[in-house]
Amino acid sequence: MKGLLEIFLPFALIVILVGFSAQKSIESVQVSPDNIPEIPEFSEDDENLYEVTFIVSSVPENTSSSASIYIMGNFNNWLPGDENYRFEKMEDGTYQYTLKMPANTYIEYKYNLGNYDNIEKDFFGNERGNRSYRFDYNRDVIRDEIESW
Repeated sequence: MKGLLEIFLPFALIVILVGFSAQKSIESVQVSPDNIPEIPEFSEDDENLYEVTFIVSSVPENTSSSASIYIMGNFNNWLPGDENYRFEKMEDGTYQYTLKMPANTYIEYKYNLGNYDNIEKDFFGNERGNRSYRFDYNRDVIRDEIESW
């Protein structure tokens, strides 16, 4: 019994400490919705922009096969159906779009079908919170699933 406690107790303490450490790091990178940094001004021709490819790997069953999917967010004043932010449908059925921004730019975003009536929702059809991303890595890939419209 004593041997079991000598093995289990240190392991349990490590698990607890790692859990607290992970929670602390998650909290430290969250940005307050009231204090979202503005998108810095930049030119599309700027060689120092980071490219991030957003891939929508699944869409709700009721999504038409001919539907166009768009990304909207604080980078385009939350305008749905903005042709500058339309995804390309790939042969494998996924949708893909590459967005360029200066390094360390923080964005909030959602997906839409081109109008305010068809903005992504959660599985139960409720309004979904904004997704977020910080451009910390060049040529990053973000994979998202849309649960409902």
